[in-house]
Amino acid sequence: MIECKDVVRMRVPFPSISSNLAVQAHMYVCIENGSTKEFVKCQTFKPVHKIKHKYPLRFVEEEANIQRNPFSKKTTIDCDKAFVLDGVVVGLDLLTTSRRDVCEDLFNIIKSETNHSQFRKEQVEPNEVLNLNTRMQASG
Repeated sequence: MIECKDVVRMRVPFPSISSNLAVQAHMYVCIENGSTKEFVKCQTFKPVHKIKHKYPLRFVEEEANIQRNPFSKKTTIDCDKAFVLDGVVVGLDLLTTSRRDVCEDLFNIIKSETNHSQFRKEQVEPNEVLNLNTRMQASG
């Protein structure tokens, strides 16, 4: 079972089952665990991320560094929203391979940056997640 700070590769049906997040696997950092898990999205850094008033508005910019994270390129961690998964078991085989988690320092920065009034939690439909990620299974 995965834990807070772990980084997984998965497909998320947001905003729809045919969106880029659903078609292509992305990395996500687990920020809350238990029966309901919350994940923030990680994506390769692009200069457009620095434009004010464009999403993500709140983010952490992180260089590739195996001592801190599993990213192979400079990465933007989206701190505007979390994806909430309930009723799904996220297995260890979805963990990133070079390193399974982010370091404590980076995790604390992410938690601090997600602690704002505009932070949204997007509930993800379990059956759609299971259809997109064949290595996951329903819980209970």
